[in-house]
Amino acid sequence: MGALLAKEAATDIVIVGGSAIEIYSSGIYVSTDIDLVGERPSIIKALERWGFHREGRLWSRPDLGLWVDPVGRFYTGDVGRLRVVSTPYGSVRLASVEDLIAKRLIETKVWPGGGTELLGQAVALAAEYQDEIDWDYMSRVAAEDGAEDLIPELRRRLAPARTRTRTPRSG
Repeated sequence: MGALLAKEAATDIVIVGGSAIEIYSSGIYVSTDIDLVGERPSIIKALERWGFHREGRLWSRPDLGLWVDPVGRFYTGDVGRLRVVSTPYGSVRLASVEDLIAKRLIETKVWPGGGTELLGQAVALAAEYQDEIDWDYMSRVAAEDGAEDLIPELRRRLAPARTRTRTPRSG
């Protein structure tokens, strides 16, 4: 939907939050809405043309089971780290793995009660992409909002997964 909406709204869009985690995890984690960063007025006009209606801060099409959250105009992470994904409908950009993990760590500290699930999402994403992660960058992002103390916990939780996935050497 992100690529189609970017075309319809004639603006760049970045998929962020749980929506991006869903894409990176190939649907293992399922988000309840599509979080987008981009030119909000253009996105909203396109959503209205498609029959979406505002419900609080979200835009919905209950008949399709879709909820869209145009969260802001500017991507707050390092735009140089965005990933471009090609779809049959065009390209769309995704938040970086590092930014997504750092944000989940920050949210773990900020949102009491949701911490276990959010930390679990960070661990799952880090486990899948741990060999590609820029740990220094991710630590700096987490530190900006006081979540750097969760990085050692994240690494501790990854250690068993890394041990299990190693292939014994023959010879």
